[in-house]
Amino acid sequence: STTMTPPAGVVKAVCLLAMLGGSSGFIAPTHRFQPAGLILRMGYLDDLSPQDKSQEKKAPSSPKIKPTGGVVPSGRGPERSYLDQVISGGGNAAAPENKQSDSVSPASADDGSFAATPLKKTESWSGGYLTDFLSGEDDARTDIRNLLTQRSIQSFMFLLEQCRDPHSAKWVQEDFLQTGNLLDFHGTGAGFIERFGGSWDASLIAMIQKPKDTIIVSAKRRGRGHGGWSKNNPYLKERWVEIPIDIDPPNLASRIVSVREQIADEWVKDLDILVEANAMILDSFFELIRSGGGTSASGEAVVAFKRTAVNLMNDNSRFAATTSSPFRRSNFDLLYNLCTQAAIHRILREKKTSGEERGAPFVFLRDFYTQRAAEYFDGDLQFGRADDFIDELLQTSPSLSTDYGKTELFDPVGAAESIIKMREEVAKDWKESMKWVREDHTGIQKALLSKQMQSSSTKDSSDPAAFQ
Repeated sequence: STTMTPPAGVVKAVCLLAMLGGSSGFIAPTHRFQPAGLILRMGYLDDLSPQDKSQEKKAPSSPKIKPTGGVVPSGRGPERSYLDQVISGGGNAAAPENKQSDSVSPASADDGSFAATPLKKTESWSGGYLTDFLSGEDDARTDIRNLLTQRSIQSFMFLLEQCRDPHSAKWVQEDFLQTGNLLDFHGTGAGFIERFGGSWDASLIAMIQKPKDTIIVSAKRRGRGHGGWSKNNPYLKERWVEIPIDIDPPNLASRIVSVREQIADEWVKDLDILVEANAMILDSFFELIRSGGGTSASGEAVVAFKRTAVNLMNDNSRFAATTSSPFRRSNFDLLYNLCTQAAIHRILREKKTSGEERGAPFVFLRDFYTQRAAEYFDGDLQFGRADDFIDELLQTSPSLSTDYGKTELFDPVGAAESIIKMREEVAKDWKESMKWVREDHTGIQKALLSKQMQSSSTKDSSDPAAFQ
């Protein structure tokens, strides 16, 4: 037999692997490196990459940290995030230095997981607007600029979390806006916009005027189960390290403005998609009536028209030349919803101005809308609620009214047709408004520059070397 001698390079490589692996040999890493000093399980950012489907299948069926709710409309994933844990007490982020509060101690289980407390839901706009919108043209509830500010802040908070800066997002959400779980809120009327007076730029101006702040984060450096120490040894004392994190509100506001401009540019294109989908509704409705395709086997109506808006949006964003903002599809759904609500408000205001407030069309649409506003337009919404509203309206049976001494016909199809036509006008007006967003930011940029100059002059006056 012939003896095979391996090349010298292979022998050196095998020896090197044995030295690295010790007595057990070299074991190739099967998971991404986890920092030993962190005490927080940082959600799917550490354990699961959104693109890694193989890891997703291996996830445990009942994770220690449960989802915030059912389906998360913002698209953050099925597991709670690092920001969720920091806010709910699972992480050890202390309050700012200028506030008298002790460091938060994380409540951990025996296996090292952290118990998650339910997060407070974000407050929505109060219901008073349902009567106020008829009294004047200033309708802050359906102002697209307010929705743009809200979604910009939510998108910016998501980007902070992705960049491993949940503490700045926590400051924005809890210390400044004083709202609930804003990042998972899928709605058009967040309550903080109303608290800031219903003006799109009020929250940003107020953020610019805030002084710099500091958050102290305590992280376990050594202890049972951390830093290579045994978690079953009761004699090992835990050691903590405090990390100061600076919060610069003017800088945060400046970055939110940049996100706001990007989303506005996207909405200029997305409003064209909205108009295109809007124009298909009535044709689809009458086509289904002729073909009987919208009814079940028992003859009951299932859908009044085919839903095309989401498909058009998916096709457009998938083949876009530039990268979209984090929540573009969610933004489109809310844009579609708010446009429908704004169209209804315009129709009712016009009828009241022209003296038709006692007519059957006005009374029917007003009552139909106000009775269903909480379900289709307020609070945390499911996807497609705008189409659901029009669908229910189209499937409502006509009826007669004998109010005010005369008989009139309630025509639900006619009401839906007027909303669809008005929605196109609203979308076109909003498109022109989005083109001027950068010009609208002139006042905010002036406030930023003034704040920066003020901070610079204060720093120079307190520095003896600079004074000399």
